[in-house]
Amino acid sequence: MAAASSCREEAERDPARRHLWLQEASKWAALACEQTGHTLIVCEHGAPASDDVRH
Repeated sequence: MAAASSCREEAERDPARRHLWLQEASKWAALACEQTGHTLIVCEHGAPASDDVRH
């Protein structure tokens, strides 16, 4: 979970690659949950509307 947290912090410092850092954070969080046997639901918020790829 520490690696996921670090990636989320980096996302705040690097807005140009925010989506990449958040993807990495999600990967690390999922891996941590797999290792502990817990389920994690991650909700990212605060993304600019331009990052919304839904149509």
